[in-house]
Amino acid sequence: MTYAVDDDGFAHADTRDIFPELSDEHVKCLQRYGRQDHLTMGQVLYSRGCDDFDFYFIRDGVVNVYHQGNPGDSDEERIVTAYGRGQFTGELSLLNRQKSLVEAVAQTSCSVIRLTQPQLRRMIANEPNVARIILKAFILRRLRYIRLGLGTVLIAGPSTGSDVVRMLSFLERNDYPVRYLDTNKKGDLGTLSSYTVGPSVRWPVVVCRPGHYMENPTLEEVAGCLGLIETIDHDEVFDVAVIGAGPAGLAAAVYAASEGLATVVVEALAPGGQAGTSSMIENYLGFPLGISGHDLASRAQAQARKFGARMVLPRVVDSVDCRRIPFTLQLHDGEKLRARSVVVATGAHYRRLDLPELARYEGNGIHYAATALEGSLCGNDEICVVGGANSAGQAAVFLSQFADHVHMLVRADSLSGSMSQYLLTRIEASSGITVHPRTEIHELRGKSHLEAVGWLNTETGDSHLHPTSNVFLMLGAVPNTAWLGGCLETDSNGFVLVGNDVSNVSAFSDGRRPAGMESSIPGIFAVGDVRSGSVKRVASAVGSGSIVVSQIHSVLAARQPSVGRGI
Repeated sequence: MTYAVDDDGFAHADTRDIFPELSDEHVKCLQRYGRQDHLTMGQVLYSRGCDDFDFYFIRDGVVNVYHQGNPGDSDEERIVTAYGRGQFTGELSLLNRQKSLVEAVAQTSCSVIRLTQPQLRRMIANEPNVARIILKAFILRRLRYIRLGLGTVLIAGPSTGSDVVRMLSFLERNDYPVRYLDTNKKGDLGTLSSYTVGPSVRWPVVVCRPGHYMENPTLEEVAGCLGLIETIDHDEVFDVAVIGAGPAGLAAAVYAASEGLATVVVEALAPGGQAGTSSMIENYLGFPLGISGHDLASRAQAQARKFGARMVLPRVVDSVDCRRIPFTLQLHDGEKLRARSVVVATGAHYRRLDLPELARYEGNGIHYAATALEGSLCGNDEICVVGGANSAGQAAVFLSQFADHVHMLVRADSLSGSMSQYLLTRIEASSGITVHPRTEIHELRGKSHLEAVGWLNTETGDSHLHPTSNVFLMLGAVPNTAWLGGCLETDSNGFVLVGNDVSNVSAFSDGRRPAGMESSIPGIFAVGDVRSGSVKRVASAVGSGSIVVSQIHSVLAARQPSVGRGI
C-alpha cells in the first residue's frame, strides 16, 4: 500500500495510476536491464537537487520520499510518499535528466532492482508494456508535485512585471514546479527576509538552491541552476538535428528516434512552439474534447524522450554551416553541435505592430500568448485580441472566461474568410466577445504598464480610445529563418522552399531533385510553419514532421547504408 500525503496532510489511497504495483512479468523485464541491490535502513537513494540518480524497483521494504521545504516554509521536511513492495521510485526528472525535486531514503532495509538512467531509457524504448505504466506514473507524479507546490525554484517579483511573466511562462511551459511570491503583497515579501533582499533589487528574484538568489537572471542561467541544460558531447555526430520543438519538430523527433536514428532537438524556449501557447485545440484528430497546446507538447516531448531523443533547451541556434557534412550548428552560448542531417522546424512568430511605443509595453500589457498565466492577469478588465485567424479565435474564446469583455480587432471585413467555422460560431454566440471589423490599433498609452489603446476604423476613419491593460497580438506569421543566414533558398516572404519549389539545385551533384521536404541544400529539410506553402494547422505540422523522416532515411542511406534501422 502506498500512502500519499495530500494538501491537508491526510493520507489517501486512490493511487493506482500514480503509484502502481508491477506484476511478476514486469519484474522479470526489469531484471533484464538492471541489477539486484540491497539498501540499508537510513540509506539515501538520492538527494533533492542531484541530477545523477537511479530508478529503484522495491522487491521488499519501504522507501520514504521527503520534501525538504521551500524558503519560508514552516515545515522544513515532510514525507510526500512511502513506496512499498512492488512499487518504484521516480518521476519526470529521472527521464528528462533534470535535478531531483525530492529526497528518497530507505525507511527499512530493502531489496531492490536498480536501473541507471541509460538502462531505464533503454528499457522504456524496448519494453512497451511496462514502459506505458512507468511513463504514465512519471507524468502524473510530476503533475502532483506541481499541485503540491514541491518546487525547487522560487520566483519573487511584481505580478505585472514583464520579466516575472517571462520567467514564470518559461518554467510553467517546461512543466517545472515553481513557487511564486507577489512582491506587491507584503505578506509574501516577508518570505524573502532570510535572503537579505534589498530595496534596489532587480526583479524577479529567483531562488533555485538554499542560501543563494539571482536578480533578474536569464532563462539560460535559471535553466543551468535547475539542471535543465543538456550537456553536449563535442565529439558526437547525430543522425538528425531538429531545430525547433513545435508540433512539426516534435513529430520529426518521435519518428526519427523510434526508427533508430540518433536524434537531438534544440529549442530556444519550451516544447510546443507557437501552438504550445494555445489554450485549446479542438479540431485535432483524435481529441473530440480538445487538447491544450501545452498538454500536446508535453506528451510529445515525453514520447520523443521515450525513444531516446535528446532535448537541448533553452538553447538558441545562431547559425548553421551548410557547406560540409556533417553540418555544424553554432549555438548562442558558444557550444557547437554536429549532425548528418538537419530538420528546420523553427516555425513562425506573430507580427509586431508597427508602433514606436510597442517595445516598452511588450510583457507589460502586450502579449503574444494566451495561456492560463496571461488569463490570470485579465480579471475585471476589458481586453483586446488583435487578429482574425484560428489562433486569435482560440485566444478570444479562452480569455472570455477571465476578462469582463473581449474586443476582437480584425483588419478584414469579417472572420469568415480566415477562421474555422466552429470557432466562428462560438464567437458569434458569445455575449462576452465583440468583433470590430476593419479595425486597427494606432496608439498605445500608459506609464510603466499599458493603460489604454486607440483603435481606428479604416472604413469610416472613426477613432476610439479604450481603457485596457492587456492586448493580445495574434497577427500574421513571420518565419523564424534569420539564423539560416541565407544558406537556404526562400520565397519572397522568407519561408523555406522545398521539393519541386526549389529552383537552385546546384548543390545536388548527384543530379536528383530535392525530396518533398528537402531544401536547396541536400540533407537539410524544412517542416511545419517555416516551410513555404504550409497550411498553418497543427495537424499539418505534425504530418510534415512525420513524413520527413522517410526522406531523411533515403538521404542518409545513400551516403552510408548502415545508418538507422529503416522504416
